[in-house]
Amino acid sequence: MSEGKLSKIERDKLCKWIGQSVDFKLLYKASRDGMSPAIFQRRIVNKGPTVIACWNTDGCVFGGYTSVNWVVTGDHQYDQKAFIFRLKYNKEHSARKFPVSDAQNAILFKAGCSPCFGAGPDLEIFRLPAQPAAPAPAAAAPAAAPTVAPSEVTKNANGVFENALTPDFGKSYQSGGVTMKEISNNNFNYEEVEVYQVPESMLLTVPWRADRNENLATLKKLIEDYVPLEDVGVRQARILLIGSVGAGKSSYFNTINSIFRGHVTGQANTGSAEASLTTMFRIYQIRSCSTPLKLRLCDTRGLEDTEGIDPGDLSAMLDGHMPDRYTFLPSSPISSGSLGYIKTPTINEKIHCIAFVIDSGSVDVMNESVLSKFKQIQKLANQRSIPQVILLSKVDQIGVEVENNLTNVLYSSRVAYVVDQVAQLIGLPRGHVLPVKNYEKETELNETVDRFALLSLQQMLRFADDYMYDSLD
Repeated sequence: MSEGKLSKIERDKLCKWIGQSVDFKLLYKASRDGMSPAIFQRRIVNKGPTVIACWNTDGCVFGGYTSVNWVVTGDHQYDQKAFIFRLKYNKEHSARKFPVSDAQNAILFKAGCSPCFGAGPDLEIFRLPAQPAAPAPAAAAPAAAPTVAPSEVTKNANGVFENALTPDFGKSYQSGGVTMKEISNNNFNYEEVEVYQVPESMLLTVPWRADRNENLATLKKLIEDYVPLEDVGVRQARILLIGSVGAGKSSYFNTINSIFRGHVTGQANTGSAEASLTTMFRIYQIRSCSTPLKLRLCDTRGLEDTEGIDPGDLSAMLDGHMPDRYTFLPSSPISSGSLGYIKTPTINEKIHCIAFVIDSGSVDVMNESVLSKFKQIQKLANQRSIPQVILLSKVDQIGVEVENNLTNVLYSSRVAYVVDQVAQLIGLPRGHVLPVKNYEKETELNETVDRFALLSLQQMLRFADDYMYDSLD
């Protein structure tokens, strides 16, 4: 994907339209390679499925996808999966897919011409400049040298590839009442044209992490039967959830709570907001059939670019000084004079494991300020020998193959890639990265959602036990 102009949002949208996660490999770039039939032929013929994307001078982004090989032929090619698309219109995101309606005439690449979509053509990528008309021969003048037709579209002084095209959009593709003017402003003067190879993303034949074979009932029973290490005096293991606003901290508690309540719950406030919806420190109890489990999930305010957890507040949390329902004050951290301050906490009130909750979609674009806060928290945790994990949330949004079937999490090469990325970014082993999908749009429990949530919780309890064993040494 290096050097390509397509953004992650645009790639993700194309993947949804294609119907699966794919890797975008840049084959052709007009500003680098030039624009001519010969260049296109060298770059895109027999490369399998491709996306052609065009950026015009009005800020429109549009193009087409074909699932078959481009080949130079005088006949149209069949492709029932082809589509024309619009990603931006006048610089604004305005995504729209236009599926093929006449699959027999889906694409055409004639010798000496541009690749085309449809019989109209519905979309022609470029057209060579018209050959100048030869002047009428004078009676006594010698024969003029034959006029040579231009073989490429050249850039003007502003670096723009100028084209005069009049596509017949809607002839072979479903326009849905949209005109080509509403896709491109009828402007085919390009700042850039790119072609991407988009081979199918195959699921791994071997999972990137060994798949545990316990069924849901067994996993649930293991959590219900969990007891912290008795010799250190811990009654309930405490796991602190820390993450950016909207990463899914509160949603993770709701997901675990739902599993043991038997239905989807919303005890902790969740939703979309610019600022954290969590304004106080919460130590949540989880019950199974009214019986409290031997663990607590601690929720705190979300990290923001300019706001976040004061180091003094964080230290108080880790060391057990902060009481349940303590309201964070933007002006000052908790102190020994604060209401409810626990002056002599026991090991039972300290944090035994930290979970960094990170939205899988933010790994590529994590804010440096937020990353710096994570590192600061890590430093404080390491000083106290508190183990840390990463809860990789919204894992279903990494790829279409996982969104369509959550059981593919451990077989998705894209999930494996994001796990590697976030482990390197935060500086933890890959085995400490735990993929989860929280309840968000669902109204009923889902066995696969529950299974990955319980696997993550069990691993965190194991790390909490490590902290307790370390306190004995």
